[in-house]
Amino acid sequence: MGGLILFFFYGSILFCVIASVLTILKYIRAPLHLRWELHRGSSVYELPDWWKRTPRHFGEKLTGALLDIIFLREFCYRNRSFWYFLFLFHMGFYLIILWHVWLFIAALTLPFESAPFQSGSIGGIVFGHIATGLSLIGGSGILIKRMTDAELSIYYPRTHYAIWFLILLILFGGFLSVALHFNSNTTELLRYVKSQVTFQDMEHKLHPALTPASHVLFVSFWLLYLPFSHILQVFFRYYHHLRWDDVPNRKGSNIERKVADLLTRPISWSALHIRPSKKWGDVAKEIKDLTTQG
Repeated sequence: MGGLILFFFYGSILFCVIASVLTILKYIRAPLHLRWELHRGSSVYELPDWWKRTPRHFGEKLTGALLDIIFLREFCYRNRSFWYFLFLFHMGFYLIILWHVWLFIAALTLPFESAPFQSGSIGGIVFGHIATGLSLIGGSGILIKRMTDAELSIYYPRTHYAIWFLILLILFGGFLSVALHFNSNTTELLRYVKSQVTFQDMEHKLHPALTPASHVLFVSFWLLYLPFSHILQVFFRYYHHLRWDDVPNRKGSNIERKVADLLTRPISWSALHIRPSKKWGDVAKEIKDLTTQG
């Protein structure tokens, strides 16, 4: 059983990396008009003579991205009661990532089995428990709000709730593993992490304890889902184009070249106002002629 869990866990990591790279490449290569259709929130295109305005520089875009990704600024403005839970969950999640980074570095570099380290090692466990607690509180609130709030529930399919149950199981399973299996002992936890990273103790891998094995299994399912979730939309280049692609289409620009290429493509669907025998450039010309005549 332990060997199967081991294979599933490392297989899910490999699958997540490959599928994520392919998904990101798909976002990058998406036609220009698809990014227009996905544009969220207010846009510079809504302003008169927008092309005369100075485009935002990279520092402004980066600052805005950090405010949105870390502090979830838009939710704070639009739905404050929901934002509290979102903020708690994400802050806890970011702290959990930092805690795991510390665990891996400490397990490989620090003398965690020495007496001086053991006497002051409780801080690492407390940090992990606080981070997990924040995410559990926030995640539970998010799930309850999305299930009970009529304005929110209409936007989420049933599978979305199943994913959030899985997230809560992962968080709770991690807490139980540290609290019960490792007795909230930093030294024991670091010893386990080191054995897992360096493959020094295959016994733990082939015959894992119940709580760590359950936690790893839940994480594996999450890794299989991750490449197909909305989370990858925070990939910076995609986020940048989606939110701030306000570069004017000037003569001889790269945007003009992309638009010209798209206009030469044939129409693959039909409607009362669209005939599939034409190209998009023909449709655009007809619309322009009608606008001019009107």
